[in-house]
Amino acid sequence: MASRVPSYIRTTAKAASAIRRVPITNTAQNASSLKLRPIHIPTDNQGPLGSRPAWGTGAEVPQTVVPVVGGGSSAAEDVAGHQIPQQQPQRALDRLPNRDLLRSIAIQTAMSRPFLMDIASSLLKSNLKVITGNPVLNYLLDNIFYAQFCAGRNEAEVRQTVSGLKAMGYRGAILSYAKEVDTHHNIDQTGTPAEMEALHRKQVAQWLDGTLKTIQYSSSGDLIAIKYSGAGQGTVQLLEQGADIDPVLADALEQICVQAKQNNVRVCVDAEHYSQKKSIDAWTMDLMQRYNTDGETVIYNTYQMYLKDSPATLAMHLQRAKQEGFTLGVKLVRGAYINSDPRQVIFDTKEQTDNAFDEAAHMLATQHIEDHSAPKISLVLASHNKESTNKIRALRQDQIRHGLPLADVVYSQLMGMADELSMSITQSTSEVDEDAQVYKYVVWGSTEECVMYLLRRAEENRDAIERSTASQTALWKELRSRIAF
Repeated sequence: MASRVPSYIRTTAKAASAIRRVPITNTAQNASSLKLRPIHIPTDNQGPLGSRPAWGTGAEVPQTVVPVVGGGSSAAEDVAGHQIPQQQPQRALDRLPNRDLLRSIAIQTAMSRPFLMDIASSLLKSNLKVITGNPVLNYLLDNIFYAQFCAGRNEAEVRQTVSGLKAMGYRGAILSYAKEVDTHHNIDQTGTPAEMEALHRKQVAQWLDGTLKTIQYSSSGDLIAIKYSGAGQGTVQLLEQGADIDPVLADALEQICVQAKQNNVRVCVDAEHYSQKKSIDAWTMDLMQRYNTDGETVIYNTYQMYLKDSPATLAMHLQRAKQEGFTLGVKLVRGAYINSDPRQVIFDTKEQTDNAFDEAAHMLATQHIEDHSAPKISLVLASHNKESTNKIRALRQDQIRHGLPLADVVYSQLMGMADELSMSITQSTSEVDEDAQVYKYVVWGSTEECVMYLLRRAEENRDAIERSTASQTALWKELRSRIAF
């Protein structure tokens, strides 16, 4: 008996129209607004990665009518019956070195105690010299926290760290130069116009140098991440004002994109504070239009799905990519600035954020199946949420089983976090998704340059109590397994 085609596949047009029709605040109800109707599934067999049929240019093929899940179904129900195989060739954390395992346990234990993290955060924010000047505190900072989340201070250290990641089964790294500008404080505009222009040029040049080094430190096929704010106070001012890119920054970005393309390295533009979102989106879409051509993906934009307007923004960007004929690079995250972004722009509940993330991921991973005029999409699914990740893995498993073309999807988690999830993907790819690729996001730079990144990791671990508890359980279980043998 022929296997039944999966029942959960939705269409881009339906999902996008649902995003447009349903008020942003009701995103949690989007799934129930989709009705049963047939869609046409091409029966072409999937070729190897890099040789997939071009979306929107294929000839007519035999078609199969597939019911789309109707009203009332949840994202969890969409993958019911399509569970990730539980049989693993080895323990999920089996390839984590002893040193990393013990350090992860120490980090998770410390971060589960809010009073310890409050003290550490206060020291990092107020006076880093207090830590670096104390031998014991400096050792803990460098050999525990910095080593857990940061790749190193120079090319040799970075390459050693990335080689270690690849030895654990990861495809590579999303490498980022850690230097940022603290936009919580007012921008210094006390100098003369000439002095401010000179400062802007200097800061952009420093950022450009760090970013070009990041490309240099990366291997072919890897990704880097950039933050526009790292280019200094003048750039932050442009972002906050909603202004166009000025010639100094435009020249720097062109050098970055050209070098990345030559080195076969992709560039993810990270999200930042909500006040800068409009400018970041506009600048990044213009870069995509210039460089994401001929089926290549050089530039990705980041979409924080805890923001109420992100589903509409994503739908709008899909439409522009379709009209202008370029590849849309999407890095999908839940969000990293919840403690500083205005509360009214964020979904009211975690469930709404989860639904927005899952619906966007589902749409991006399936829209090419029916809509052959849809733009090509490259998706970085950046999530520590096991449920969200497994939904996409199960979806792709069924697509492979039925010979459907796969979207370009890779997975990403932060280095030093969620190793039990990352390694479970790398160890079960042959059973679930034969070309699944996992990248670890990691920053490089001096301790001083990495401070703001380390602060966000501390806050994220402290706030994500449920996930941290699951990670601790997995880490301690792995340690007991090693001691037992």
